[in-house]
Amino acid sequence: MPLKVLSMIPATGATIKTTRQAAGLTQAEAAERFDYSLRVWQKKESEAEASKNGGLSQGEYELLLLLAGKHPDYLLTPRK
Repeated sequence: MPLKVLSMIPATGATIKTTRQAAGLTQAEAAERFDYSLRVWQKKESEAEASKNGGLSQGEYELLLLLAGKHPDYLLTPRK
């Protein structure tokens, strides 16, 4: 089955922050999960920085949506 490219709301600083919070992650935990320094993650959540460089990549944003249970097409489920 081919992967579907999602056209979603852009990953602005505000959407990154609210999605991270919905996932129950602190900034430090999100930075560690995505292999960024805390300062880089904070910049990604900053409205000015996110609009300048796009915040997260599409794949990173989709993973964050999955972690928050907000992905429009997929759910994460634990292995049995």
